[in-house]
Amino acid sequence: MEGKAGDAVRQAVLFTLGDQEYGLPVERVTSIIRYEQPTPVPHAPDYVEGVINLRGQIVPVVDLGHRLFSAPSERSSAARVIVTETATGLVGFAVDSAHEVARIPVSAVMQPPESMAASDLAEAFEGVADHEGRLVILLLPDKLVPSVGFTAADAAEEATVDV
Repeated sequence: MEGKAGDAVRQAVLFTLGDQEYGLPVERVTSIIRYEQPTPVPHAPDYVEGVINLRGQIVPVVDLGHRLFSAPSERSSAARVIVTETATGLVGFAVDSAHEVARIPVSAVMQPPESMAASDLAEAFEGVADHEGRLVILLLPDKLVPSVGFTAADAAEEATVDV
């Protein structure tokens, strides 16, 4: 995709966590749904809220605020789950709000600051973009999922209770 003067353009679904805007690649987002309380899964990492049933598929839901900042997010009526295709399958990212699909020139994407490189989630930060005078942190969905390999199949198996 190209923008002004032949610049390559990428599209990102923009969302908020607290006062900060973030973006995920639009081609990886399968749907955005209203937040619903997930069913808890025993022994899941603390940032995995549980699972939801999305049109017959079990989808793990990651509290993205908790994943990035180690503090659980509070949910309002604007909260959404951004369902994203990852290498391990569908994963829902619970966010404060999702508000637009933005066209961002590739030339506007800057490398993340060195201070972010020290984080255990450093690989999840693709870059920082200036979008209409606002800084947007671009994230890579594959790097946001739990590294232990928590997948929808694992979640479904964990959620099944033997009687």
